[in-house]
Amino acid sequence: MEAREIMEAAVRRELFGPTNDETRRGKPLDISAGLVTFESWEQTRGPWHDAATGQEILSEIEPLRRYGVGVLHPKGAAATESIAGITGLPADDAIEDGAGAPELQASGAPEADTDDFDLSDANSFKPSAMGVSFKVRVQPGSCLRVEASAAAYEKVTVRVQGAKQDREWWVRRPFKLIATVSGEHLLQHTEQLLPLSSVLTGEVKLQPQVQAYSRPVPGDADPACRLVTVALVNRTNGDGSGATMFQTSFEVRAEGGARIEAYPELPPPGGLDDEEESIALLYRKKLTYAVGHGCAATWDEPVDGASSAVRAEPLPAYEVPSLTPEIPWNGGSLRVSMAALAAEDQEEGRRQVELVLDLYARWIRDREKEIETLDARFHKAARRHIQLCNEALARMRRGWELATSDPIASRAFRLANEAMLSQQVHSRLPLREVTVTKDGLLKVEGSQPRAVPDGRSGYWRPFQIAFILATLPEIVHPGLEERDTVDLIFFPTGGGKTEAYLGAAALSMIARRLRDKHDAGTDVLMRYTLRLLTAQQFLRAAALICALEEIRSRQPDLGSEPFSIGIWLGSATTPNTWSSAKEHLSRLRSNPRAENPFLLLRCPWCGARMGPVSTGGPKGRREVAGYVEVGRKVKFRCPDAECRFGSRDGLPVSVVDEDIYERRPTLVIGTVDKFAMLAWRPQARALFGLDGNGQRIYSPPGLIIQDELHLISGPLGSMVGLYEPVIEDLCTDLRSGAPVRPKIVASTATIRRYEKQIRDLYGREKVALFPPQGLEEGHSFFAEPATLPDGSPAPGRRYLGVMSPSLGSIQTVQVRVAAATLQAGRSIPEAERDAYWTNLNFLNSLRELGNTVSLLQSDIPDYLTGMRKREGIDAADVRWPRNVLELTSRRRSDEIPKAIEELQREYGSDRCVDVCLASNIIEVGVDIDRLALMTVVGQPKTTAQYIQISGRVGRRWDERPGLVIVIYGAAKPRDRSHYERFVSYHQRLYAQVEPTSLTPFALPVLQRGMHGAIVAHIRQSAPEALPVYPFPEEHFEAAVELLKNRAALADTAEVASLESVAARRAREWSCWERTAWDANPTGGDPLQGLMRYAGTSLEPEGKAPVWEVPTSMRNVDAECLLQISAAYAIASSVVKEETE
Repeated sequence: MEAREIMEAAVRRELFGPTNDETRRGKPLDISAGLVTFESWEQTRGPWHDAATGQEILSEIEPLRRYGVGVLHPKGAAATESIAGITGLPADDAIEDGAGAPELQASGAPEADTDDFDLSDANSFKPSAMGVSFKVRVQPGSCLRVEASAAAYEKVTVRVQGAKQDREWWVRRPFKLIATVSGEHLLQHTEQLLPLSSVLTGEVKLQPQVQAYSRPVPGDADPACRLVTVALVNRTNGDGSGATMFQTSFEVRAEGGARIEAYPELPPPGGLDDEEESIALLYRKKLTYAVGHGCAATWDEPVDGASSAVRAEPLPAYEVPSLTPEIPWNGGSLRVSMAALAAEDQEEGRRQVELVLDLYARWIRDREKEIETLDARFHKAARRHIQLCNEALARMRRGWELATSDPIASRAFRLANEAMLSQQVHSRLPLREVTVTKDGLLKVEGSQPRAVPDGRSGYWRPFQIAFILATLPEIVHPGLEERDTVDLIFFPTGGGKTEAYLGAAALSMIARRLRDKHDAGTDVLMRYTLRLLTAQQFLRAAALICALEEIRSRQPDLGSEPFSIGIWLGSATTPNTWSSAKEHLSRLRSNPRAENPFLLLRCPWCGARMGPVSTGGPKGRREVAGYVEVGRKVKFRCPDAECRFGSRDGLPVSVVDEDIYERRPTLVIGTVDKFAMLAWRPQARALFGLDGNGQRIYSPPGLIIQDELHLISGPLGSMVGLYEPVIEDLCTDLRSGAPVRPKIVASTATIRRYEKQIRDLYGREKVALFPPQGLEEGHSFFAEPATLPDGSPAPGRRYLGVMSPSLGSIQTVQVRVAAATLQAGRSIPEAERDAYWTNLNFLNSLRELGNTVSLLQSDIPDYLTGMRKREGIDAADVRWPRNVLELTSRRRSDEIPKAIEELQREYGSDRCVDVCLASNIIEVGVDIDRLALMTVVGQPKTTAQYIQISGRVGRRWDERPGLVIVIYGAAKPRDRSHYERFVSYHQRLYAQVEPTSLTPFALPVLQRGMHGAIVAHIRQSAPEALPVYPFPEEHFEAAVELLKNRAALADTAEVASLESVAARRAREWSCWERTAWDANPTGGDPLQGLMRYAGTSLEPEGKAPVWEVPTSMRNVDAECLLQISAAYAIASSVVKEETE
């Protein structure tokens, strides 16, 4: 904690300035005479403080250029620099517009002698006021006591002998202002400006004033309640630093029986729906008690529904509690041993699992009793939550019963535990370097490691084993009705979702072989939205497959076909053909800078490094470890011959598309984008168990795992939703008569409107959230707020909000925050520096990231130079931003793992990263435990994104709690709103998440993508040799019917649009009479082809109209090239003539 406090204090000191109780800094200087004389410039070097008072003296820079937060300018200074459009006191969004609000004076108007309450200057570029609004209940004899603290800076003349003119230095003069207003006064003087008589302590020439404004609470008839705004205004005449208030803040305390109650919010029209009732229940203890104006509002912890004080806080902070999946038990954590569950005698495992289930049952009973203590308005939602908890418990018990009694389920469960134990142990083996010997042979350092479980591996967390048990019945027995239920995991970052996925996947793959050892096709599709995450999870999943393959070799009833894994990505990431793979391998050997598209950088079984190895030769030629040419293919083979997978057969891993179509890997990992290629690659049918004639020869994939479901929204989500009926149909087994659909498991960072999203995306009506919510946010038994051994709350992730209108631009604030955090790293004890040495910066756009690169190259070093002079820092102790890393989508796929390796370098190692500039690529999958410091520049576009990116730091909260510095743009109304409601926002983060939106059957989506989905279905389900001509009407109508049925589930109003677009596409296909599928200039027939890659430019001389079919589901709203062509006008007239 000390290290984080040092870092936060440095940022506060740099932006806000000193506090009244700050330890004296620098050398004492007697300024009592008003003139200070030095013999030389050398003697003027500081820092200095006033010998009499201990207050700081600014020698190198004047106060207005030194500080930018907590600054109130003199009243007239803001007249010409206010932010357009923010002209008055903003009431709560939920309060009716204008209800009881004062008529506000426009920004920049001459000050009038009226009682109108004007806080527009709180919103200007040179703010002269700050305020807070709150609801107060008064009674006779009660009052509000306002205590403001600030500082003025007075000039000190400094003379250096021999200098032509004197210098001006500034000495800090702190002061306080105390004012009171009685409850009776607030009730009697409604909607009137109340300048409060106050007592000023401190000898300053400024004219601060406290004002109050009282009005009735909209919607509240209680005459004792008032909505009160208290403001601190700088009414000093003049300008410049001498007339400005610095380090300003104030507190309003309720005394004599007054109560500050929750800020009023009107319910939505029509009342609350089920989801809103649940949110109200979960966050009933997290209410807003004040709203800031030109500052943030904070308050004392409420007691009995009332807070004793509210504050105007220029630099607000809030600590979000750490949640832990660990359940305390018998002085340790409740865990379930994989080894015990894998044993033939499961007695110990049985005891552990049943303990988890019994404790959960007891927790549910306790929550059920708690309902009676709640306010009656929460009872309905609370009972609904408890019912869902009981249903989840019943599913777990049913799964456990099967795991102990059903022959297939019990054996699959034991072997899955054995595989997961092996996977965890092998995934944690250290990397073993590979070198080239003098005779040109590859040598792997060390001997084959022994895979022995340590104290961290080989255990299920309660959440993980509970999830696997809940889903076990429908995974093991595909015919169950419950298989149609989508299981949605909503769990804190770092809680172990990936292990839960892999456990379910292992169970599914083994159970399929136990049902039929010859059924060896693809069984699991794991889909991600970002290539970074896909590549990261690939290695862990590959270790699981290696473990399964090792088990299969000892178990004849698992068949003779190897378990295998394939990663199915675009050609920009992995080679899509064998010839391309051989070309890439050749380039890797000859070119040190060549991109490595093979992704597998270490053996998943023994940890031996794979990939290019420098030979040390003068020409830079390299050997390549682990990638081997076998005939026309490139295969993976561990470079260590002693490894289980160093033999001729090699690793059961495929990254080349053609290899994947041939091998039908048991587990396929890919991005959702890749499924757009179903329209272009008919051979992809192999993944769905179909042969060249469209006949089923293997079961289709039985388990679909979708990570980060909340990212499938907007244009991407709409396109995915349009193709999803095709994918589900290909994954549906009709051989037994009744259709068997795949089991779908997903995870999400938001549960807002999740049922609608699942219905629109997958056409499934039943969704089971796991784990179900309890009665309070953050308490679900499986995830609870973390505590220290003494029972006190564990350190959480601390958010610090920064907004500075006075500094002029967000870039200026960036410079100061970056300089402060860089230099503060030197002040942290060396043993604790690593956590806060690397500052992970999140930028909302690549343009902003480019600006930050410029700041790091010039402005920040310049500012550090000034900091060195004024703080008296030795030149050797200045920390320059030397090692800057960029982590964005602009980097090549093979560079991203290397960048993550760089981020993992600890303090003290060579080239430890000082600053990492990242885009939304870090939103998921960047799990680097050492990081604890982040700067977020500008409020991210969505709250879900904010939660995800800030979750990248402070993952090891017990050792290195996170600090997230959020820089808000003063000129951005949305940023300002988040800043002024900083505590309100952060204490209800998950409740603030915006619902995801996707409209797969909206007309624009149908026009852009429906023909692609239809072609995808036809080319995967019909015979592979099906010609494009004549028009395959029967197959076309079957695809349209499939989409129409799904559209009816999502939105019946869209069915008519779908039928219209389908009819048009049918006419085009029929009338164009094309003889080839592919119309691309390379590899296709531009004149006779039906379709070409969407986004490719049309040949100017081309006369034939074609369908643009996407190869990716992203960038569907991208810009396009404009070309004038008569082809479509001609074709439309032909279609029209032939249909009339």
